[in-house]
Amino acid sequence: MRIIIASVLLLATACQRQFDPAELHGQSFDGAPIAATPAAAKLAHGERLTWVLGCRGCHGKDLQGQLWDDDPKEYGIMWASNLTQAARAMSEAELRSVMTRGVHPKREELWVMPSELFQHLARPDVDALLAYLRFIPPAGAPSPDPQLGPRALREIATGEVKSADKRVAELRNIGPVDLGPRYALGRHITRVACAECHGTRLEGNPGDTPDLIVVGGYSREEFERLITQGVPTDNRKLKELMQSVAKNRYSRLTAHERDALYGYLKARAEQR
Repeated sequence: MRIIIASVLLLATACQRQFDPAELHGQSFDGAPIAATPAAAKLAHGERLTWVLGCRGCHGKDLQGQLWDDDPKEYGIMWASNLTQAARAMSEAELRSVMTRGVHPKREELWVMPSELFQHLARPDVDALLAYLRFIPPAGAPSPDPQLGPRALREIATGEVKSADKRVAELRNIGPVDLGPRYALGRHITRVACAECHGTRLEGNPGDTPDLIVVGGYSREEFERLITQGVPTDNRKLKELMQSVAKNRYSRLTAHERDALYGYLKARAEQR
């Protein structure tokens, strides 16, 4: 039924408001309700989410963009956009569409952008992100458009690599197991943050990232150290990426959000 409604809205006339996937989701991060009115609170909430959701990991700590891949003989030359420039160059509706639908106002297709995750963000969180991105002053130079290499083109042709809008449609109704209202916030956090590396169902990627069932072996105290410092139970050294994610992203989750995340992942592990 939801897909039918979405299709009708997308085919509506130009004078009607465009469908926003984020409107379908009520679960939000801490701070979203109060961020709905005071300007300062909304900007602060949006700024925190740029860290938690990994915007600064891809687009640079100053959000001024960075070279993502420089291999013309393989995937090509890919830049993460300078958001301080791009957010000002788009209307709010266009920026919202990029974020939650994977549709760019000028490019035919959008690559790498994790819109398949961000489509599950609640409206207040998206609003706060947009407000912050459009508030920060433009700096640096606009990032170049991507130049796809032969490997990228080959994997696109075979369907191994898909554009952001196609991934949005494909993964809209796929997610980690739903364990009920008690664990809704924790599940939501995994869906919009952890799934980027650990997969839509949190089952990991063989040889790269583990199934998050591993959290079943952690106490809450041990999980706190893992999620904020990147230090696992046996003190082994994690991959540099996870260390960075823990220190720069998940350490900015509120204590309540980290409790919810642990509660969900622990319950998921026990359920399996």
